[in-house]
Amino acid sequence: MTAPAILRANNPCALRPLSRGTWKGQRGTIRTPGGLYCAFTDPVWGVRAGLRNLDTYRRRHRLDTPAKIIARWAPAADRNPETAYARFLARRIGIGPHDPIPRDYEHTRRLIAAIIRFETGTDAVGPETIAQAMAIMATEEQIAGRDPTPYLADAAPLKPLTRSKEIALGGGAATIGMGGTLATAPEIIAAARDAADSASGLPDLASLADHACIASFFLLALFGLAIIANRLIARFRARR
Repeated sequence: MTAPAILRANNPCALRPLSRGTWKGQRGTIRTPGGLYCAFTDPVWGVRAGLRNLDTYRRRHRLDTPAKIIARWAPAADRNPETAYARFLARRIGIGPHDPIPRDYEHTRRLIAAIIRFETGTDAVGPETIAQAMAIMATEEQIAGRDPTPYLADAAPLKPLTRSKEIALGGGAATIGMGGTLATAPEIIAAARDAADSASGLPDLASLADHACIASFFLLALFGLAIIANRLIARFRARR
């Protein structure tokens, strides 16, 4: 039977091998009467692969309902009970088969737990293993600059940009830097002209101080703009 085999292979989500590359934590494959399946070093990596697969479904393919997910995960064309599977997930999650699955920790946990239950017919994978896999996903999403809240228990929703501390800091730094640069630029230009007209051709200490001042303001402006750009890029990735 496939269910005990995939459990022994630490693959409770019954994932097939990737067409290119391997999943994190994958140690090979196993062959069953139902075909070829992945084998993982630990159930945590098997659950994490399932979560990553679902995340790819959502971001790349816009699959956000039980019916849409199962149509790709276990299609009827592959002799799977597609309709019954989707209804099972919907009941376990607490929504309709064609309703979007809320993007929060509890609904994500219910989704992956329901998939494991349907694929294995057991509760062999405990809540601790699922929680560990979701923590791994949260870390990976943070590193990638995407929103980790669906994998963080009791996580606050993503703040709007107008309330972001990074945006406030970057905007303040950029404003001060640009303002200081514009305010001191005329003095720097005048000092440079005086130095060019003088016999020595070298600016005095006061002129050097002016140059250092405008350079500092300019760097502050760049720093602020870099902070804003970084936050905007992170927000764009989080929405993908």
